[in-house]
Amino acid sequence: MYFLGVPIAPYFFVTAKHIGGSVGYTFTLHGDTYVTIGYQDCGTTDLRVWEVDHSKPFLTYAPISSGTVDVSSTATVMGRGTQRGSAYSLGSVAKGWLWGGADSVQRWGRNVVEGVVTDPSYGDLLYCNFDNPGIPGECHLSTGDSSGGLFVLENGLWRLAGLNLAVDGPFSESSSGSSQFYAALFDCSGLYVETSPGVWSIIPSGGGDVQSSFYSTQISAHTTWIQSVTGLTGALAPESFFQWEHWYYTPAQLADSTVSGPLADSDGDGINTLLEYAFNLDPTYSENVTMTPGSGLRGLPVVNTAPGVGGNYLTVEFVRRTSTGGADVTYIPQFSDDLITWYNVGTESVTSINSRWDRVVITDTVLTTSTSRRFVRVKVVLAD
Repeated sequence: MYFLGVPIAPYFFVTAKHIGGSVGYTFTLHGDTYVTIGYQDCGTTDLRVWEVDHSKPFLTYAPISSGTVDVSSTATVMGRGTQRGSAYSLGSVAKGWLWGGADSVQRWGRNVVEGVVTDPSYGDLLYCNFDNPGIPGECHLSTGDSSGGLFVLENGLWRLAGLNLAVDGPFSESSSGSSQFYAALFDCSGLYVETSPGVWSIIPSGGGDVQSSFYSTQISAHTTWIQSVTGLTGALAPESFFQWEHWYYTPAQLADSTVSGPLADSDGDGINTLLEYAFNLDPTYSENVTMTPGSGLRGLPVVNTAPGVGGNYLTVEFVRRTSTGGADVTYIPQFSDDLITWYNVGTESVTSINSRWDRVVITDTVLTTSTSRRFVRVKVVLAD
């Protein structure tokens, strides 16, 4: 088996039921080998929760989406599908790309969750369209992507929202299906699609592109059942820098400090790995972003001014890991007049986001004036 699964509790992970599997199978996660000791299926859905031998818990595991922000979220999607194949056109009209060869390489992409559809056999499914032009990193699914996770950013945390199930298709240029094929299509109009075994229906043009879609079983629709199996009722896994890196890097990458070390910058966005960890960013996705004042859940610190006694004072606002969300990292706000001597001063205001993150505002103790200079930084220190 070369499909993916997602750890959701210390001794449990979830997969798509249709990929199969047997008790006693072994699998590898970040270089560690685990053995399955049992599984339970969720009714007629495509969800299967596996239990592993309790001699070795998972180093970390994914929190589950509540479902409140699934629709319209920009999701990160994982899979081990095929390579992109040749460009496909109907006549002279570009339509998308054929599925290429399978290579079992784990990949990720992004797409916007358009909505929820209810399938009589599989229950509630999240679906994403393959748009042209799409968002940066726009993805579709192909064979081999089954059971990969679809994650959404909810309240500052990447949460498991779906498990990959299916795609639209197969398609054909003829009503008999004699030329059927699978493809990632941003425009299906003018083609035939198999709507039931041996039955092919034309896809009419709606005046614009008719996108193909992929579908993932919505996890939040089955939270109660999942919690009954795992015994976990929403508590977040403790997370250290070491544990957090395991979500993003392979064992080989973890062993290479130039790729995953605290001072590395593997995605080339100018933010080193430690700061990505400290400010809730993705070390493998290039995005140099500053957090939104008052509501931000992630991003580099933002500097502003606030009124106080006698005038305005410099402020710095940032997200900070709690003691359970990152006890190995310390945040030290500092102010300076000359960028040489730094002072650990300021008053602190804290807003709790969740058990892993706080939003913090530090207000300077020195009044700003039109003729003075004042600087601020947030120093981040990782424990040995």
